Parts: sequence; C-alpha cells; structure tokens
Amino acid sequence: MLDGWPLTPAYAQGTVGRVVAANRLAVALCPFFAVGSNPLRAVFLEPEMRSLYPQWDDVTAKAVSGLRATLSIDDADPELLETIGELTVASERFRTLWARREVRRRTAGYTRFNHPLVGQLELHYEKLLRPEAQQLLVVYHADQGSPSAERLQLLTSL
Repeated sequence: MLDGWPLTPAYAQGTVGRVVAANRLAVALCPFFAVGSNPLRAVFLEPEMRSLYPQWDDVTAKAVSGLRATLSIDDADPELLETIGELTVASERFRTLWARREVRRRTAGYTRFNHPLVGQLELHYEKLLRPEAQQLLVVYHADQGSPSAERLQLLTSL
C-alpha cells in the first residue's frame, strides 16, 4: 500500500517504535524512517536529526508527549521500556522532557524539514493508529502546487 503513494512519504511503526514498513520517499526524506530504524531514538541520539528538523526542540517535545499519550507501563513492551531507559541516560533533552510528564496525543500537524539535497520542506502529517495491527501509520504531504510539493517531486527522482 505504501509504495502506491509515490509522492507521499509514509511509514508504519510497531508498538516498540521500530519502523515495520516504509515507502521509498519516506526513506529519502529521512534515513531513520527506514524499516528497522527507530525514529524516536534517532531524533534524540543522531546528530544529523538536529539539522534535518529546524524546529528540533518542538519536534522532540511532541515526540515525548506523544509517547506518554500512547504508553501504558503495564502493557509496555520491554524493548520500548529499554529504549526509554536508554534515552533517559543518553539524552539530557529526553530526560528533561520525560520529567515534565506532559501528555498530548497529536494525530495531525505540521513539520519543517531542512533536507540536505532539496532544501526546506514544509509538510503536513497525519498519524493513523491501527490498533488491530498495533501499528501507527505516519503520512506526510505538501500543499498542492507549493514549493514543498515541487521539492518532494524532485526528491523522488534522486
């Protein structure tokens, strides 16, 4: 299904935050959207994520409050708890945000990317929870006819 959206970056995450499916454009947008990667871990621990997200502080705050919104410690997968522990130790930013205990579920919004090959992208996102599959589908899209739509088109050809 994801490959049927050649101009729409999309990926699916499992319950532990690992990407279980991704289309080519999602991986071109961010290598940490590739199958097997953990975008939550990457946003805090991979230095290139700070330059990819010009609003990195906002992105990380949303990531942690969203994690708290979907996390039930009683039902949490041990691998997810291990990731939370790793991030608590390795990232001052994660530790600070986690201590706030902010809980907000965001199913739609807006994100800016500073892509190293095509420049600035202003993309809307939709997060669709598939409880029966225990997956979260994340889809990005640009406004039709916008410079970001043109840059996404360019990204498909690289």
